[in-house]
Amino acid sequence: MLDINLLEYLITFQEAGSLSKASELLHLSQPSLTKAMQKLEAELGITIFERSANKIVLNQNGLDILTYAKDILSMVNKLEQRAKDLKNNVLTITIGYTAPGPVFRYPNLFCLTHTNLKVTSTIDNENNLIQGLLNNTYDIIFINKPYNIENVYCQKTMTENLSISVPNSHFLAYYKNGIHFSEADGQSFILLAEIGYWENILAKHFHNSRFIKQNSCQDLYELIENSSIPCFITNITEKYHNVKNRVTIPFLDDDAKLDFYVLCKNKNKELLKVLN
Repeated sequence: MLDINLLEYLITFQEAGSLSKASELLHLSQPSLTKAMQKLEAELGITIFERSANKIVLNQNGLDILTYAKDILSMVNKLEQRAKDLKNNVLTITIGYTAPGPVFRYPNLFCLTHTNLKVTSTIDNENNLIQGLLNNTYDIIFINKPYNIENVYCQKTMTENLSISVPNSHFLAYYKNGIHFSEADGQSFILLAEIGYWENILAKHFHNSRFIKQNSCQDLYELIENSSIPCFITNITEKYHNVKNRVTIPFLDDDAKLDFYVLCKNKNKELLKVLN
């Protein structure tokens, strides 16, 4: 059976860029690490390194093996975590989403507080979320179009509409009935650092704007409250924006609307009760 430690050594070697640096990170002597890599090649039955007098790098075989090694170690970590949860009688629910709207719309789902429930969530692209649902990496996912997949439940849950928020004195406040992306392009905007699919929309329509990204909602709201810089807001997040002397202007473009569908395996439909 393949030694998992050898896969960890392989990944560390690639990330470090050299045997000497990898040895330091792994607290191994360089000869010991060299023997470990030779053992890995022997167990795999293929050559995964290109060796020269002063350098060793992964060949194409090695790069392919590296991808599988990362997947294997990821699953091992999840297996170990699952075993810990079972030992503590804890049920872990993993949720994935393409944009943060569902987190604001369904806080009861993302912040379950039952002592025997733990929720983890990740923002990712649609393809990874679908694959993750099928291979049980995710229990629930929120994506932006419906899918018909055997033994998978799919339902539209919400539509998020994008708007711009500006001070009453800002010249864009003139467009109080609606504005197009092109009319707002060129402005600086405050926004969250991780907005998922909305990032694609902004990249498509805002070629001349500067984005001031904040890592936390608290930092974002404080900056909005104490500055005159425009920001983005949606019908889902507006209840969290209690800022006076600002006007909200809806974007009129088709791309300003984002539908969300929730998907889970049929056996997990009970988890969606909190959405009602």
